[in-house]
Amino acid sequence: MKKLSLFALLTALTVTTASASMFPMGDMMTDMTDAMKDVKTEMTDSMKDMKDDMKDSMDDMKDSVKDIKDTASDIKDDVKDDTNETKEVPVTQSKDVSKK
Repeated sequence: MKKLSLFALLTALTVTTASASMFPMGDMMTDMTDAMKDVKTEMTDSMKDMKDDMKDSMDDMKDSVKDIKDTASDIKDDVKDDTNETKEVPVTQSKDVSKK
C-alpha cells in the first residue's frame, strides 16, 4: 500500500510538473499584465495629448476674440473721432429757404 501511494504521488507530481511546463500560466499572466500596462500608458499619453491640444485651441480662440474686440474698439474710436471733428462747410442759402 505504501508503494502504491508513493507511486501515485510521484505520478501526480510528474503530471503536474509536465502540465505546468506545457501550459505556462505564469508567462501568460506576465504577458497580460505587460499588455495592460502598455494599454494604460498609451491611453494616458493620448489623454495628455488631447488635453494639450484642447488647451492650445482655447488659447487660440481667446487670442482671436481679443483681436476682434481690439479691432472693433479701434473702429469705434475712429468713428467717434470722425463725428466729433468739426467740418468747415460753406454756408449758402438755398432757394427753398424763405427770406425774411
